[in-house]
Amino acid sequence: MLDRQKLAAELPPFEEMVRGSLVTRYRRCGKPNCHCVETDGHGPAHYLAVTLKGGKTEQILLSQEMLPVARQYLANYKRWWAALEKVSDVNRRLLRMRARELVKKPEGVRS
Repeated sequence: MLDRQKLAAELPPFEEMVRGSLVTRYRRCGKPNCHCVETDGHGPAHYLAVTLKGGKTEQILLSQEMLPVARQYLANYKRWWAALEKVSDVNRRLLRMRARELVKKPEGVRS
């Protein structure tokens, strides 16, 4: 079976993750003679978009300097989520087997 402690040790730092999506936008300024009329527009502008409770969306404008940091944090979140799913799968199997390793003995009780 999967070694849960080994899996946890291989995860990136907990404080270096974020849930969300990277969104890239181009916009048009509306000036009839601007280059954006015939191109993709002004940009790119990169945002971290996160849907919060109640369906509200938060968007954070990212500088070019922060873009790789945000990408790494998003990747770290995906790694944590995948690891949680693996551990949850193992724990469900252990619960089905009624594994004794899950039962914590009161302090002072010897087996």
